[in-house]
Amino acid sequence: MKFTMRFLAALALYMTALAILSPAHAAVGTTFASLYASSQGIRSFHGYVPSSYQQGIPMPLVVALHGCSRGSHHYEKRTGWSKLAEQQGFIVVYPAQSILANLNLCWNWSLSKNQHRGKGEPAIIAGITDYVRSHYTVDPNRIYVTGTSAGGVMANAMTVTYPDVYAASSIIAGCEYLCDPSTVKTPEESGEAALIEMNVRARAVPTILWQGTADTVVPPPTVDRIVGQWATIDGIDDIADATEYGQVPNGRNYVHQIYEDLAGNTLIERYLIDGAEHTYPGGCDCDPLVDPKGPNATGLSWEFFEEHPIP
Repeated sequence: MKFTMRFLAALALYMTALAILSPAHAAVGTTFASLYASSQGIRSFHGYVPSSYQQGIPMPLVVALHGCSRGSHHYEKRTGWSKLAEQQGFIVVYPAQSILANLNLCWNWSLSKNQHRGKGEPAIIAGITDYVRSHYTVDPNRIYVTGTSAGGVMANAMTVTYPDVYAASSIIAGCEYLCDPSTVKTPEESGEAALIEMNVRARAVPTILWQGTADTVVPPPTVDRIVGQWATIDGIDDIADATEYGQVPNGRNYVHQIYEDLAGNTLIERYLIDGAEHTYPGGCDCDPLVDPKGPNATGLSWEFFEEHPIP
């Protein structure tokens, strides 16, 4: 009996010491995946729910839209949105384009049916958003959308077609509403078309923009067209109220501009990144479509989102 008691006491002391000396394991959330089907089409999606989630307590949601040639799982890896979701406490969902809809996995932003509420891919993405809302406790005033390249164009379209759903957006190398690569239409005309689409739901949707100066896929002046579109919607000048020049440590220089309303509220932020190509700024060093020398688009976008719930 004495031996047994001494053994148990020694074992307890050993386990206590092991717990102190062993590094703590990082908390891990849960993943989900499913198919969304409606009269507008079928798309798969997957997502991440952080370990801090509790049913009944509202949590923000980020909808992340991949670009061409890479799917949603690849986008998750190279942007780090799920890792940040665990750290900051929000849900993230990654809708996936179907190869049956586009051989290059691009969102079909150029088709008229994909530029209006209740139709095409905007309706599908909004439906996926509703799926997450129906399965988890999501704060309806803190749902955000972000995307890169074709996903950036679609993220812009989502805030125009569903401004009552998405509180703010982050657009990386995207394009203005009803994207016009020929630049026949002015940014103001794009803004006016957006206002018609928004209809009674029209409001200023805060937007943060990212563009590389060496992008040969999306001409760098395109970001000015997105600024002009939103300035028209927001009823503000397309002249920056503040400009700062920065540099990522051992990385790229950039120009950061802020556009405000008359009350001093930030509505538009723009990052113009010196020498960056058609890449995701500040992601992992794991893919040629990622530029780890750029500003951290994921982290800075989340900071922007946190400041802009639906009023």
